[in-house]
Amino acid sequence: MPLDATTLWVGVSLLIAAFVKGTTGLGFPMIATPTVALLLDIRTAVTILLIPNIVMDITQALRGSFPTAVLRRFAWLILLTIIGVFLGTRLLVILPLWVLNLSLGIMVLTFVASNLLRLNFQIPPRLEGALSPVVGVIGGFLNGMTNASGPALAIYLYSLKLPKKEFIKSIATIFIVTKMSQLVAVSTWDLFTFSRLLLSLEVTVFILAGFYAGLKTQDRINQKTFNHGLLIFLFVVGVTLIIRSLV
Repeated sequence: MPLDATTLWVGVSLLIAAFVKGTTGLGFPMIATPTVALLLDIRTAVTILLIPNIVMDITQALRGSFPTAVLRRFAWLILLTIIGVFLGTRLLVILPLWVLNLSLGIMVLTFVASNLLRLNFQIPPRLEGALSPVVGVIGGFLNGMTNASGPALAIYLYSLKLPKKEFIKSIATIFIVTKMSQLVAVSTWDLFTFSRLLLSLEVTVFILAGFYAGLKTQDRINQKTFNHGLLIFLFVVGVTLIIRSLV
C-alpha cells in the first residue's frame, strides 16, 4: 500500500479511533470503518477491523472481573444480536457499495446529531426486558451491514443510566459476541480472505499504542472538549461518505 496522504490520514484515524475506544469503550468502528473505507472498499474495511475490535473488547470486558452480571442481564439482547449480525452481513454481501457508503454516512451523522441534540431518554426497568431483544436485533443488523452498531447500543445503555464502569464493561461484552458472530458471518460468505486476515493482524498491532493510551487517560481527559472535537471529525467523515456514494 503506497504511503501517500490518504494512507497517512487513515493511519492517524486508526490511532485516534483506538484511543477513543480505550477512553470511552466505543467509537472504534464509527471512526475507523468510514475512514478506512475512504482508502479501501467498505467490505474490506468491515472485515479487517474485526480482529482489532475483538482484542480491544476482550481487554475492556475482562478489566477488573469477569462480566458474569452483564451476561446474565443482557442475555436476550446478546442472543438476538447474533441473528441481526447474520441478516446485516447478508446485505453487506449483496448490496451495491454506494448503498453501503450512504448507509454508513447516515449512521455517522445520526450519531453526531443525537449528541448535538443531547438526547437524554431514560428507560424504566419494567421496559428493559421487552426492549433488550429489539435493540439486540437492530444493533446486530447495523453492525453486520455497516460495522457501526455503537450508536444504537450506546443510546440504549445510556438510557438505562448505567454507571461509567458498568457501561464500558457491558458494551464491551456485547461487542465481543457481536464481533465474533460477525467474524463467522463474513467467513461464511468468503469475505475473510487470507490477505485480509494478514492486514487485520497488522492493523491490530498498529492500533495497540492508541488503545493503551486511551486506557491510561480514561479518567483524566477533558471529556467535553474531546467529544466536541470527535463530533466535528465524525461529521466531516459522514458528509464525505454520503457525497462519495452519490457522485
